[in-house]
Amino acid sequence: MRFPLALAAFMLLLSGAVQAEDISETDLLSHIEILASDDFGGRKPGTVGENKTIQYIATEWEKAGLQPATGTKSWYAPVTLVDRTPLKQTFDFKYSNGKRTKIVRIDEGQVFLRGAMQFGSLSNVSVVHLGYGNRSVEEMEPIISGKLALMFLSSRPGTKDFPGYRERKANIIAAGASGIITVIRSESRFARSARRFRAASTSLDSKGSHAILEGIINGKAANKLLRKAKIDPKKLFEDAKMDDFRPVTTGVYSDLSAETQVRTYQSHNVIGKISGHNPTSGAVLFLGHWDHLGMCRGEAEADRICNGAVDNASGISLLIETAKRLANSTQDRDIYFLATTAEESGLLGARSFVAEPSFKLDRLVAVFNADTVALAPDGKLIAVVGRGKTDLDDDLEKVAAAEEREIDKTDKANAFLKRQDGYVFFEKGIPAFMITSAFSDQERLDGYLQSRYHDASDEVDEQLLLGGAVDDANFHVALGRYFGNVDSFRIKPNPNSAANSAGE
Repeated sequence: MRFPLALAAFMLLLSGAVQAEDISETDLLSHIEILASDDFGGRKPGTVGENKTIQYIATEWEKAGLQPATGTKSWYAPVTLVDRTPLKQTFDFKYSNGKRTKIVRIDEGQVFLRGAMQFGSLSNVSVVHLGYGNRSVEEMEPIISGKLALMFLSSRPGTKDFPGYRERKANIIAAGASGIITVIRSESRFARSARRFRAASTSLDSKGSHAILEGIINGKAANKLLRKAKIDPKKLFEDAKMDDFRPVTTGVYSDLSAETQVRTYQSHNVIGKISGHNPTSGAVLFLGHWDHLGMCRGEAEADRICNGAVDNASGISLLIETAKRLANSTQDRDIYFLATTAEESGLLGARSFVAEPSFKLDRLVAVFNADTVALAPDGKLIAVVGRGKTDLDDDLEKVAAAEEREIDKTDKANAFLKRQDGYVFFEKGIPAFMITSAFSDQERLDGYLQSRYHDASDEVDEQLLLGGAVDDANFHVALGRYFGNVDSFRIKPNPNSAANSAGE
């Protein structure tokens, strides 16, 4: 809970004392042109492009007056990543008709597998359908330990705040499943997923995060397995939507094997700090991901590089310029800047930081993520990813009023809550937001997502809109000054904070 904003601090805000200094389009463009150049190769983790990117960010922050904040003298916090690429597979599913064991014939293109290690296999393992797999670890363990789990990919229809796929899958692994095969009922979605599955999948190098074998199966093949086991697929699908659904032991057994190319390598987060005059009063964090997709087109294509000008060279440029302005002013609280790796692979750099933070996370009073900011001609209207999820909405409104900005009240932007780095802090109970004019126009945002997003066309050209990015950058400076000072933002200590407390 917060104390009410002191009258003097509120008058200070209205007087413009926390107004952001002017950041120009030229300031932002100078960084975007470098970070999104072909010379940086699409900023893929583990490449020469990463080395150039993180060195550029650290150099700019050092010039601005920031200090390294990794807990060492280095700007770079190591993040160990693992790429897994499927090479070969075999699978058999079988059932007993009461007299003899019979094979269920499934086409090769209906199932795809990969292993946690180079060679993985399961023999005569029982298949259990977990529905959406949303039960607790303790509930699932007696049923799924040592067995092969089937689970639906999508969230349960009509359920608010349903656990995401990543969380459900992690719980199934923690419950001891030897293998997980995800059922993708839509043919078109299965085709898209199969293309991605056959490529390298990146994850953190952490024990217990993978089953021996993992895979996907299309809806028709999964239904065939169930019917052979005399289970009605439609009824199971409907039953799985109910709160009282219990996992179904199918009576099907499987023999599975997969050969997988496993590559382990080191990537890095970049972490800097502006020291406050009263660090015991807490800290503020600004973050954004530096990575993109690297070479994203085939060798026959003339332009193979996904440069990621909007996603997310624009966000990193905002962080650099915000850091410069805040380093030249005075704040009570420490202000941290974090440039994360492997966001495109599942928020991995942010997750690595939260797992092993370089400072106590319960010091954070607010977190602001900058991602994909160069999409709007101006920033009069801003969307807030995370609006309505914490008790800081009134404070954001006060900063917006002082900056002559308007906050979008539709909450459409919250559709992206779990798709951006701020979410890993939100999961820890820390107020985290992504505030940008780029998400305030749904039609324009959809146009980008359906065309240039994750494509080689996301580069520096006449379609790059920096008017809104400039306004957003200035707004982030104002956020840093408002939340960085105890006169404008006062908090009460929260003894029940769930945030990690490792670090300095």
